[in-house]
Amino acid sequence: YLRNFYCFKLSYYNEYKSYLRMQNDKGEIVDLYIPRKCSITNRIISAKDHASVQINIGELSANGHLTGKNFTFASCGFVREMGEADDSFNKLCKDAKILRFE
Repeated sequence: YLRNFYCFKLSYYNEYKSYLRMQNDKGEIVDLYIPRKCSITNRIISAKDHASVQINIGELSANGHLTGKNFTFASCGFVREMGEADDSFNKLCKDAKILRFE
């Protein structure tokens, strides 16, 4: 009796597992989790890295209004722990021509 029960339960789970996929409005299968990548070291930021940060810097027009575009930079906790995040963000902003050093 238990063997039949477990076989039924396993077949029910395999059938139910096909419904667990994440889909968008068009019916396309999308990933549940998309990992971020550190902009400084190019390491993948894990889900357990609670010291990581992501900074979005808005682009301004000549009049000083937001254009709706932004620059996104992510830093892993490893870089922040070493104390190199501020210098690294300055270098990233200089490379993206957000900051200017004269």
